[in-house]
Amino acid sequence: MMNTEQQPPLPAFKAAVEELREFGITLTMSPGEYKVNYRNGTPATAYCSDDLADAVEHGRALGLLQPASSEPPLGPMRRSGSRRGKMYRHNATFRLEITNAV
Repeated sequence: MMNTEQQPPLPAFKAAVEELREFGITLTMSPGEYKVNYRNGTPATAYCSDDLADAVEHGRALGLLQPASSEPPLGPMRRSGSRRGKMYRHNATFRLEITNAV
């Protein structure tokens, strides 16, 4: 079965992807639609369009208005090497082992 919709030339799509990547924006193509979102963005921040030019323009606008990161960075922010903390963690796992054995 052939798709009757005309797809834009792939080089135009690749050029748009490269342009938006510089802004930290991702552009993905699904059958009949283009999605623009921040890199590691949520579905709530995504923008869908039927037109490549519209998606690129919206992506440029998103690139200029980068949102402040609402989520804390992954991983520990400071050293967690306190001896007391290690003892508390050990005792907590020890208590779990005892309660599961009974």
